[in-house]
Amino acid sequence: MTFHIDVPASVDDKSLIDFFRGWRWHLAPHPPIQIDFQGCNFIAPYALTLFAVYVLWLRKSKRVHVRVNVNPNSVAGAFLVQSGFFEVLGENPPEIVEERPDRTVKLTRISSSSEISPFASRVMEILQIEDEELAGAVQYSLIELLRNVVQHSGSQSGGVAMAQYYPNTGLVELCVADMGVGVKATINEAYPEIDNSLKAIKLATLPHVSRTFGPSVYSAMRDNAGLGLFFIKQIASLSGGSFFLGSKDALIDIWGDKKGRQKKLYKLARNDGWPGTFAYLQLRRDTIGDFDSILHICRRMAAEARKYPAELALDFIEEVPEVDDLVVVTVKDFEEDVEEAAKLREELILPMIAEGTMVVLDFAGVKFATQSFVHALMYKVIRDGQQIGSTLSIAGCSNSTREAVMAVAAYAKATNE
Repeated sequence: MTFHIDVPASVDDKSLIDFFRGWRWHLAPHPPIQIDFQGCNFIAPYALTLFAVYVLWLRKSKRVHVRVNVNPNSVAGAFLVQSGFFEVLGENPPEIVEERPDRTVKLTRISSSSEISPFASRVMEILQIEDEELAGAVQYSLIELLRNVVQHSGSQSGGVAMAQYYPNTGLVELCVADMGVGVKATINEAYPEIDNSLKAIKLATLPHVSRTFGPSVYSAMRDNAGLGLFFIKQIASLSGGSFFLGSKDALIDIWGDKKGRQKKLYKLARNDGWPGTFAYLQLRRDTIGDFDSILHICRRMAAEARKYPAELALDFIEEVPEVDDLVVVTVKDFEEDVEEAAKLREELILPMIAEGTMVVLDFAGVKFATQSFVHALMYKVIRDGQQIGSTLSIAGCSNSTREAVMAVAAYAKATNE
């Protein structure tokens, strides 16, 4: 009996989080397998890339027969054909009536470092991005994402990448995915205390974090200085773009507002998530600004992080994630009570962080927190915290509260000088 996998009617950008959380990638389906796109009316580049990687994995690693059904006359079907879905699988594509006018770089397998630069050059040639700043950001980010696949994924078949540019709107979308070991398994080489994928992706997007060296060790680096994902995260937020990073059951959604302030959400999958790792980057021509200036800011922040890692490890998120065994400190319950803040810091927050338990300080409902209150709650955590990058998050901050937290972090840094 054929194992049927029916692709949803619409898998667009807005449904990425819901798709990640709810879709099940069957890892041991009974062959033969049929993946049916005929009921799909729209599919975004990220979903197309994931399905391509999944089919390749089933065929190459599981050695099972997979048949792909598509209606080439539908919008989704035509996009599959135009994006090289069948070609990356080694099949002849069906004919389509009309190609979309968008500039699309077809799905391409990348398995070695020598393939990265030629592919990146081909991407830039095909996309023909008129804006120099946007083009620079795209090329830089693509190379870093592909390096992560080649150096860290542990995937025998490498990864798959595609890119698309919409000249009318100025939007560029890059997606890179693999069916490798995942971020946690990779980062455990240097950080064995990281015990889940959410902690792993939190940590992986900080500067100077890599599987090739542990905390505060910047010599004998085999591959890089642990800046790739951090730079991409900052490029996306500073330029008003967005960046999704998913691995196993954890997903991080990062974007920048109109003022370049970073926004962030964490989501956990209900059905195990993506088996490997994927990254989806969106950049916009109208908001990219001066790319050289963005890189300069990134490098300055990375240099600061060498000396004061705790300050940049402060993790501001928009809401409390739905995570089991998460310790949530509801700040509204003891707002401006410095004695209670100090007590919770000593009796709950610091011990939990020391144990490696994830803690969220939830400031929802607090319009503004005074600096003295934040000092009582967080100064010692920031000054002494060695694991806050993977264990501590700060949710629901107003702009004024965030400024108070950063002020406390600044003089915690000064105290350590």
